[in-house]
Amino acid sequence: MNPYARFGLVSNSVSAALIVGALAIFGPTVFAAISETAGIGPALWGSLAAAVTVLVVFWLAMTEAIFPTLFRLNSVRRMVLGKYYIEGTWLQAEKGERTARMAVIDIQPAGKSFIFSGYALNSELEIESNALIEFSKFEWPFMTYKYRNSLSDGADGQREGVGEIQFEMNRDSARRYNGYVQYVKNEARLKIEGTKLTKGREVRKLRSLEGREEVFGKYWDLFFNRTMKLRHGVAPVAAPPAPAPVAASTHADEKAAAAPTLGPAEREQENEERRARLAARTEELVETIIPRRRASDWSDEADDESEAPRRRASDAKIVNTETSEDGKAKKVANGSDRPLR
Repeated sequence: MNPYARFGLVSNSVSAALIVGALAIFGPTVFAAISETAGIGPALWGSLAAAVTVLVVFWLAMTEAIFPTLFRLNSVRRMVLGKYYIEGTWLQAEKGERTARMAVIDIQPAGKSFIFSGYALNSELEIESNALIEFSKFEWPFMTYKYRNSLSDGADGQREGVGEIQFEMNRDSARRYNGYVQYVKNEARLKIEGTKLTKGREVRKLRSLEGREEVFGKYWDLFFNRTMKLRHGVAPVAAPPAPAPVAASTHADEKAAAAPTLGPAEREQENEERRARLAARTEELVETIIPRRRASDWSDEADDESEAPRRRASDAKIVNTETSEDGKAKKVANGSDRPLR
């Protein structure tokens, strides 16, 4: 069963129910009024044809305009599809002998159907291919499709491809699928595995280059069990817990175990010896410290220096006077060159 057939079933059923209800309520009254006005004849048949035309127009308006507009709402689509709701953004891992890449797949609503498109990136975050479904057959839980790769010119045989996926079956809406993809002119198949992004924050990050790099780094490690080499550093995967400082604690424990256990008397004796060594060290420091000089010491030295020249001058004067009285030599008094008389 194709789950998307529910949209046609719902729109046709509701439209038919509204028309039948309107005929049941207003039909007898309208038919009686037409019969009384036009009588039985061509006029009656013309009035009935006009009424049928109105009903057909109402039917087309409901099924082709009103309900398709309502079916654009995600809440209505979820209610109609139920557990078969697959629309949203998916991350798809593609694995082969020499291939490892991831694709962003968008399944968007399109009236009573859907649009399936996406692009694939390698480990260097370079786009290798894209996909747009041209035909699909959806029979729950399998979907077979044919897609076109617009990045290929056809010479490499990767212009067109086919694929088949199987959605997981559970009571809630599917969040995982697996299957394969294969280019029409290439016999190699790629195993694919997809997971649906349920967090709006991750979907919004895919719109920017930095955010896409972060999301790809996280899911690359989950799909391929290895860290992705990113342009802006290491992928934000969960880091292993830091090892406990076993060596330091073991060394400390060994030192504590090797230390001898002292009694109260031995500990007191050791403390006394430590205090004695500290006191001796303090005395040595005190002896080596130069005493601080006060301002009064500097003033006393200045007075002594000022008195010393006066004593030397007076002594010189006396010596010169005594020498002149003897008459043996002539000396100069107070630094002058004149002889004493």
